[in-house]
Amino acid sequence: MKVKIFLTLSLAWIIFIGYFTWHTTPKNFQWDEWFWFGVVPATAPYLLIFIWKPNVIAKCVKAVFKDDN
Repeated sequence: MKVKIFLTLSLAWIIFIGYFTWHTTPKNFQWDEWFWFGVVPATAPYLLIFIWKPNVIAKCVKAVFKDDN
């Protein structure tokens, strides 16, 4: 259950930063700002967990698919 919450929060963060980037500069979308302030902070914790504790990621993936049955 925690995995789904964290993934939902990460996705919400990426969408929020994308909207905020678009809203502050209505003439053109700033892809570099969206990437550095939206995508990188949302995915960095998962990358660090994957590097330092790869078995945790495997357990989380198994738990997510187990819950769907």
